Amino acid sequence: MAAVVGLALALSAAVGVGKAAVGGSAAPQASPLAKACGSKIVVQTDWYPEPEQGYLYELAGTNGTLDASHGHYDGTIKGTGVQLEIRAGGPYIAYDDPIAKIHEDSSITLGTASSDDVLQNSGSLPVVSIVAPNEFSPLILMWNPQKFPNVHHFADIKATGAPVLVFPGGTYVNFLEGRGWISSSQVDTSYDGSPARFVSADGGIFQQGYITSEPYKYEHQISQYNKPVSYLLVRNAGYAPYSETLVARPQDVTAKAACFKLLVPLVQQAVVDYAKNPTPVNRKLEQIVTTMNTSWQLSPSADAYNTATQLKYKIISNGSDCTLGNFSMNRLQVLINTVLPIYKAQGLSTANPNVKPSDVATNRFVKPAIGLPAKGCPKR
Repeated sequence: MAAVVGLALALSAAVGVGKAAVGGSAAPQASPLAKACGSKIVVQTDWYPEPEQGYLYELAGTNGTLDASHGHYDGTIKGTGVQLEIRAGGPYIAYDDPIAKIHEDSSITLGTASSDDVLQNSGSLPVVSIVAPNEFSPLILMWNPQKFPNVHHFADIKATGAPVLVFPGGTYVNFLEGRGWISSSQVDTSYDGSPARFVSADGGIFQQGYITSEPYKYEHQISQYNKPVSYLLVRNAGYAPYSETLVARPQDVTAKAACFKLLVPLVQQAVVDYAKNPTPVNRKLEQIVTTMNTSWQLSPSADAYNTATQLKYKIISNGSDCTLGNFSMNRLQVLINTVLPIYKAQGLSTANPNVKPSDVATNRFVKPAIGLPAKGCPKR
């Protein structure tokens, strides 16, 4: 948190504190961030509060307030006087997509969205990613290694004939089918997040999950299973969208450029600070989720595993250079070349068939000097 505070204070110092014209009393002036962004920034997320969103809560601070009924957490970006409101997704928005929400609700400044979802909606609900807090997706397929001891690669899954249980709408599933690594007859899109099916099959199926969550939960917290799972990261199959980017309406990339120029470096630094010391924010996330009192749960041990795994598998990491949060336009072009034929084959009309990387992402607000400590990078 210290570096976020320092950066925010530096922004504030650029304006300074003036004296009132009458009486000489101190009259703090608005910080540059407040002048550029206004008094409040709203971010719509796609799920309950969780460590993958830790950087947002790092930025908002751990002394904020929670509206549990609406799933809104409000804190103040230190040194700026700007309120950051983080809105929970999932059931709090009727499982709607943040991309749709920011087009419906003008009070929302930014939403979270993976770059394949951005591409899928590029024609009907266009948005632009302005920073990538996560370099890769934690998405996996997992199974009981005792049931499928010969599965070591995605190409081994098809021969098992076992069901592949996933949430509906995952383009990566079509990608795996196209590679011939799973068959359409194996795909079961009835997954609802419950462990019941995996447990009842004793892991004798392949199930969607996240490397930051399910491997720990199934071994340590789901007592009916209570043993290790094997898994494959979907990104290692060659399907690698940027996960959970912060997206804005295209018109806002221009209209709010002054705001985003100051905000994005704060977001970058919040990711770095959270990675250095995630415990205070994780404790706050656990408190928030407990107060929400829903079926969604967090625990100190699972959250410690989560953040350690994000770093171990470079879910949080610099890009191919020493900068955290920027986009590779070449990588996005590879993704475009991958997903557009899938959307065309599905008859989807929501994607722009002529979309370019520069239509869906920009590095104009990213500060190159901000990144995680890494070999060969300047000392931060």
